[in-house]
Amino acid sequence: MKLLRWAVPFIFIVAVLSTGCKKDVLNTDGALEFSVDTVIFDTVFTTIGSATRQFKIYNPSSEEINISSIMLAGGQQSKYRMNLDGVPGIAYSNVKIPGKDSLFVFVDVTLDPNNQTQPAIVTDSIVFNTNGTIQDVDLAAFGWDAHFIYPTVFDNPIGPYTFLNCNETWTSVEPHVIYGWAVVPGGCTLTIEEGTLVYSHANSGIIVDEGGTLIVNGTTQNPVVFSGDRLDDYYEDQAGAWNTIWLYAGSLNNVINGAIIKNGNIGVRVDSLSANGQPNLVISNTIIENMAGIGLLSFEATIDAYNCVFGNAGQYSAALTRGGDYDFYHCTFGNYWVNGNRQTPALYLNNWVEADMVYTYDLNKAYFGNCIVYGNNQTEIGLDENPASNFNFEFDNCLLRINFDDDEPIDISDVTEFHQIIYNENPNFVDPVEQNFELDTLSPAMNTGKASITNQFPSILSTDVIGNFRPFGSGVDIGAYERQE
Repeated sequence: MKLLRWAVPFIFIVAVLSTGCKKDVLNTDGALEFSVDTVIFDTVFTTIGSATRQFKIYNPSSEEINISSIMLAGGQQSKYRMNLDGVPGIAYSNVKIPGKDSLFVFVDVTLDPNNQTQPAIVTDSIVFNTNGTIQDVDLAAFGWDAHFIYPTVFDNPIGPYTFLNCNETWTSVEPHVIYGWAVVPGGCTLTIEEGTLVYSHANSGIIVDEGGTLIVNGTTQNPVVFSGDRLDDYYEDQAGAWNTIWLYAGSLNNVINGAIIKNGNIGVRVDSLSANGQPNLVISNTIIENMAGIGLLSFEATIDAYNCVFGNAGQYSAALTRGGDYDFYHCTFGNYWVNGNRQTPALYLNNWVEADMVYTYDLNKAYFGNCIVYGNNQTEIGLDENPASNFNFEFDNCLLRINFDDDEPIDISDVTEFHQIIYNENPNFVDPVEQNFELDTLSPAMNTGKASITNQFPSILSTDVIGNFRPFGSGVDIGAYERQE
């Protein structure tokens, strides 16, 4: 899912530069040609350097050209840095280009804080003087102030980290950028308010320590977004750009509502049963997508989930392991991963682990009501049971993809485990490869939901994952999305 907020400033800058700043190329002898007339940088966080951009200078003539000078118009005060064919500098003189040849120019930028809540444009230009002919290439970048969280402890097996202040609240006034692990201490709560943007550097993320709590207060219309900190176009859909949100064993009363969690290694990791008998995590109206590994990973956890999408991932959309206690209502597990050969199902249930010996754990309950489990594999459910411990699950009025011709087909004969199921009918997602799991026309999931499931939680399930009204009674759709006619 792409954030529309990025589209407005980008379109604006292109429009301004193309209509107000673009110059006609002079076709006189000695004039240069350029691969671009404007170098545009994606939004960059102030104080953090950008990615490097490049362009080419062409000599269109058959004769050698001597460029009298090449210089940054802003000189020493410029926020931009230039490198000409491997040589850094602010100004160059008597640069020769053989006939029909070219040179590379590399540019990056580091912007100062601008004390604004929205990105602010910073411009400059590179000026070329060739035998009295003046030409330039414009430079433009949006600089965005952010709150940076840096590690204070570096000698740790999990990587560098810092403890957050007790009972912090993050708001949408400015983005939060995490380097290393931002740790919520025991006995403390991190609250993240609606509309907040949280960006994590490579191998970074959030840890909620034993006794700590994470509260994400997003909404369907103004979600909290967790993503990587590289804002360049290339990284917009790059999985594995950061690590995870990690809820340690003994963390308490964690709530994630109205979030988009994307482009990491693992979206949310939940460790072990809650100490106070309540769920480790209540997650609702949340989309987890484009994870290099797993969307939702749990170990013997207690999770309640409503109106959630567990989307494309390199391994599992959700892996519920070492037993636990789970309730999922109106959720979509959809995995159409195309960046590799995925051998794992979208949804995986397990109640054992082998270390020096085999350890088993009770899967007390794994309930899925009005859910979709589908993808581009022949079977998208993995049931990995050790009979030494409980393995209780139920798919109630769901749409599932199961290959009955497999060497070890799933036994669907027990109606307490598979009740009123639609098997192997394509749910007709709008564009699942591009993370859009809304229902298209003629979807078998339309109007086939069980009203009694929806009606149990009217305050949560009266709208879908993006805020569309969901009817109570006949006509409700299966999955996280309610199709709007």
